[in-house]
Amino acid sequence: MGAFNTLHLQAPCLSCGVEIPLVLQFKYAENWQHEYKLNDQLRWNHRYRRANDGKPGMTHVVVSAIAETCPLCQYDGDDYLIHVYNDVLTSVELDDQRYNFQNSEGYFFVLVE
Repeated sequence: MGAFNTLHLQAPCLSCGVEIPLVLQFKYAENWQHEYKLNDQLRWNHRYRRANDGKPGMTHVVVSAIAETCPLCQYDGDDYLIHVYNDVLTSVELDDQRYNFQNSEGYFFVLVE
């Protein structure tokens, strides 16, 4: 996967049900191990644009994300979707496979430019 960013939030583990510090790995914006929380503004590298996945300023983007292992039960995690509106991480949901990321630009879909 190379360099990626992480989104940190509190959510129940899908295996043991205990609320944990859920960490989602994703590749969008500047990929440089940035750590985010919901409602954070994404960082973009305006000097070296090749360090970015995607383009800044898109109205609505859905990003594929992978959960890290549960620290309690060691459940390997699931795939999630992160919704980005105007470069702000706004919400997270389980990936229900409605988007085929293999046919996209990579790990994200621009839904509304």
